[in-house]
This record gives sequence, C-alpha cells and structure tokens, in this order.
Amino acid sequence: MTMDVNVQEDLNAVNDQLAKLVEELNKVNQAREQLITQVQNLNGVSMYLRGKLPPEEQPADMPQEVIAEDSVERSNEYPVINDA
Repeated sequence: MTMDVNVQEDLNAVNDQLAKLVEELNKVNQAREQLITQVQNLNGVSMYLRGKLPPEEQPADMPQEVIAEDSVERSNEYPVINDA
C-alpha cells in the first residue's frame, strides 16, 4: 500500500507558510524597533528635564536608562523567502 504524496504541493505549502511567518516576524521586529526608538527618545527627554531641575529639586536616586543601546540593537533583517 503506497501513499500518493505530492512533494511539490507540500513544498509549496510549506514555503507559503514560511513566507507568511517571516513577513509577520519582520512586522513584529519593525514594531519593536519603533518602541525602542520611543523609549530612547523619552529617556533622553527625561534626562534633559532632570538636568533642568535646580540642584535641590533633583531626585537623589535618578533612574538609570531604561534600555541600554547595546542590548537592543539588531544587525540582520530576516530573509525574504522566494518560491523556487
């Protein structure tokens, strides 16, 4: 008893699913990058405003930066999958 398996159809289906997941991952990564930029911008504004406070009004325990730049950088985008 042999099972008829259409390898090309299976491969096409897997590649389609893979392309969708990569596209979704790239969108999530783009949203992540936008959030990182927003956090960094707000952190800069916070630091600027703290610097404008008179010395007697400055908080004793100034918070550290929320996210260190080195911990959030990405060097590679996810690849675009092309059907062969």
